[in-house]
Amino acid sequence: MAEFDNEEMNSLKRWWDSNGMALVIGVLVGVVVIVGWQGWRWYTDNQATEAADVYQQVEQGIAGGNVDESVLETVARLKQDYAGTPYAASAALRLAGYHVQQQEYAKAREQLDWAMNNAANEGVSHIARVRAARLVWTQGESEQALEMLDAEHPPAFDALYAEVRGDIHAAQGDREAAYKAYQRALDTLPQDTPSRALETKLADNAPADVADAPSDQESASAS
Repeated sequence: MAEFDNEEMNSLKRWWDSNGMALVIGVLVGVVVIVGWQGWRWYTDNQATEAADVYQQVEQGIAGGNVDESVLETVARLKQDYAGTPYAASAALRLAGYHVQQQEYAKAREQLDWAMNNAANEGVSHIARVRAARLVWTQGESEQALEMLDAEHPPAFDALYAEVRGDIHAAQGDREAAYKAYQRALDTLPQDTPSRALETKLADNAPADVADAPSDQESASAS
């Protein structure tokens, strides 16, 4: 799970590097026209500060395993009053993870769906979609999960989407489709990204002619 989370964060970072500045410029231009820069800055700073304080209550409750009615109400408050901040979707993802640990899968799906459809950051929305697809798959709905992964997404998330698709195909026994998905995931990973687990998945689902072929290192040794 930690490796999957790391790849999610790497995907989010790549997406932000490609799209973040354009989004910021687009938002700022619109805001300056409507309410003026100073007013907007005060509003967003105030919203973010308040949301951060509220989110901290959620984090403490979940980290301590004390998810009572007050924590659930706090998450609901973030989603209602601070939906435009990153903290709302973060709280939904965090609560979804807790529900999965408690095997409360319907509740987890509800939180993931909210984050997928309402996250202020498009990158976080894609992370929620991939997690939701994984959850749907583990509940025996492989085809529905694959349909969810058909959604358009930025190139920065190609590897994340493709790896989950490969996992589903591998579980279905479709080694050819799994191999193609894992190969795509590897091809779209940045060169400096750890990929040992993904390479193992690729090798485990390789066609016979590929699996039997000597590696470059073996060929060099033989010569």
